[in-house]
Amino acid sequence: MKFSVLVTALLCTIVFSGSQHRPAASTSTQKNSPPCDSKKKKTTPQMVKIQNFKNSWQIQRGCQFPASERVGLVMDIFYKKWKLEFGDLDNKILKALNNLMIEWGDKPKPIVGGAFDVNGKPIEGRARGLTLLPTYIWVWENQYKRIAATALVHELVHAALWAQSGYHGDPDHEGGEFEGWTPKHTKFIREINVLLASLDI
Repeated sequence: MKFSVLVTALLCTIVFSGSQHRPAASTSTQKNSPPCDSKKKKTTPQMVKIQNFKNSWQIQRGCQFPASERVGLVMDIFYKKWKLEFGDLDNKILKALNNLMIEWGDKPKPIVGGAFDVNGKPIEGRARGLTLLPTYIWVWENQYKRIAATALVHELVHAALWAQSGYHGDPDHEGGEFEGWTPKHTKFIREINVLLASLDI
């Protein structure tokens, strides 16, 4: 009972906060955007417009997951909560989100080097997500078919930090080599993913 009340309160705070952010794309732009083509093979990549963001797209295989409407909703929740918690001087993060390319992968990518855990220690293995530029991220779909279970929000934090600094997205997270990422960012990711999971997104 208390958890559901908390989640509802958090959602209302994020969505109805009075933030000045409005969806960037007009209705006519959305109508003119090519929809996901369900006739294409599941293995054939296609670019699909992310709803409510001016020039943001995703590369996906098949039309079942992730739906562009849901990705757009996650990005909208992310931005509103980011603006409340961290601000957005000169709308740098909003500009990056309005020009974002998300590539969804069907399997994790091998880590070749330069990857760090949340404490800044180098790691090996397979990546669930990568921020390649402030406006280009790659995310593994994973087997759960829920955005909350992917690294999307984590990679959006890297993209936002990169857009802010202009130099990097703080690849070592809470480590000491790069600046930007703090324990507040780690908590921020957890809170959004809990909210998304509660909404079955």
